[in-house]
Amino acid sequence: MKQCRTAIALLLIFFAFACNNNQNKENAMNPSDVKKTTTDDSNVENKDQTIKKGSLQPESIVKEILTTSPRYTELTNGLNERIINNGGLSFEILMEKSPDQSQINEYSYSETYDFTLYEMYPDRRLSIARFSFNPNNKKLYEFDAANDQLKPIEFDKNLLLKYEALIK
Repeated sequence: MKQCRTAIALLLIFFAFACNNNQNKENAMNPSDVKKTTTDDSNVENKDQTIKKGSLQPESIVKEILTTSPRYTELTNGLNERIINNGGLSFEILMEKSPDQSQINEYSYSETYDFTLYEMYPDRRLSIARFSFNPNNKKLYEFDAANDQLKPIEFDKNLLLKYEALIK
């Protein structure tokens, strides 16, 4: 009797995964419809990524600091093509947290601007790198998960002038 219950449970689990896999195939996008996306045109629930056209916000300058850094450029060079070849859609850089205290969501507050680089697939999004900009010491970091520490990375220091002018 116990073996029968186990067999039925396994069949139900297998059936659930098989149905889910077929739905994902039906909903998958054609790679020719894919474009590289950023937080500006994604419909992510985090409201702290919205940048109003015609007005710069500190988040937009910090995002520019990150996306023009040599490390980010190295990570994303050819990334979109590799993702599409693996059945994915695109990649995105999302701001997860910021020091902007006007945010309604208390979980999005941080002393630093925290970004995550994601590979986007029809059924999941895969985090491949995390970055943090500290506005107090004006340094950009990449999170090293293996050693559980932030490693400073290089960026265009001229962008700090834009950032400082904007926050004053």
